[in-house]
Amino acid sequence: MLFIVFYWFTIISVNVKAVENCEKMIREERCREIFENIGHCNDMAYRPQLMSCLVTCGKCDAFTCNNPQPDSVVNCTALYPQCNSTKWQRFMKEKCPSTCGKCDVKNANLCKDVSDSLICSTLARFCNTLDYYDDMSEQCASTCNRCPADGHSDKCVDFAKDCSSRKELCSNPAYDGLMHRACAKTCNKCHGCFDTSSKCSTWLEHGFCTKFDPKTQKQYCAKTCKMCKV
Repeated sequence: MLFIVFYWFTIISVNVKAVENCEKMIREERCREIFENIGHCNDMAYRPQLMSCLVTCGKCDAFTCNNPQPDSVVNCTALYPQCNSTKWQRFMKEKCPSTCGKCDVKNANLCKDVSDSLICSTLARFCNTLDYYDDMSEQCASTCNRCPADGHSDKCVDFAKDCSSRKELCSNPAYDGLMHRACAKTCNKCHGCFDTSSKCSTWLEHGFCTKFDPKTQKQYCAKTCKMCKV
């Protein structure tokens, strides 16, 4: 279970040395030396060192989000050299904010991670993995760029990276909601009646389908609330 992984990272994260703590805003002497020339903070050659020295470089908020779509849709890893390109800067900020270190209110602070931000950033590689898609969406919504106000797309895409290799789950009723949310393109589930939230069954027990307006019901729990024809 992913919560065990979260627990494990909670334990080991306190033992990581020489990594600046953005919450306490403590600067490490090692970082002062590496970035004596502050201009190196924006030098791509210093990217590995930068990730441990976010306080010194004033970039604590720059990487606190996840790219909206996986590399299979927009290959931000390959496009990384274009982060500071005058021609592509706007595109990269919108499509590859985490890769370029350009997270802002639009894509990082619409909500907060339930788990510790350090744990979420460490586990960010699981954001678009099918097995952990719902867990990461719940525990690390900000890091995975899945805040409710910005957590869905009108385009037919796969958000999980391993959809093609798990295609057999498309026809498994037990995975219907998850495959709609994470593998719409692979499963040909771009249209139709489905829940966009993994919590609909729980919300139903607490009156979601009677207490909220039809638009909200349809947006998050269309199938559970029987709103498909509304």
